[in-house]
Amino acid sequence: MDQQDVEQKIEELVRRDPRYRHDAYPFVANAVTFTVGRLPKHRHVSALELLHGVRDYAQKEFGVLAQQVLDEWGIHEAADVGSIVYSLIGAELLSASQDDSPEEFEIDFPLIEPESGPPRQPHAPLPKID
Repeated sequence: MDQQDVEQKIEELVRRDPRYRHDAYPFVANAVTFTVGRLPKHRHVSALELLHGVRDYAQKEFGVLAQQVLDEWGIHEAADVGSIVYSLIGAELLSASQDDSPEEFEIDFPLIEPESGPPRQPHAPLPKID
């Protein structure tokens, strides 16, 4: 399948389900590739493994803007990732095993890890200038 066919299929997905922006679909497909690529051996990944991969890929690609980008594209929770994955499967752009189901994505999973590390120190007050 050439890139033009892929683009046409994604545009059709966006027309059918406008909850997600066009860029959300290739992002999730690339996150699948990223996730599988981290494995020592090519194999199928579970929904939870993919969600971890989506989180890591978003951080890698967008850094501190990851949450903002995902929100803009309509990806707010794990179920959104699942909806996009199954739309891509329906369009024959991804594949699934017979044991997979969209319900596996209906979990409470933070797509962006909260910032960790020591709390930020408040800035010192600015001196008054008369």
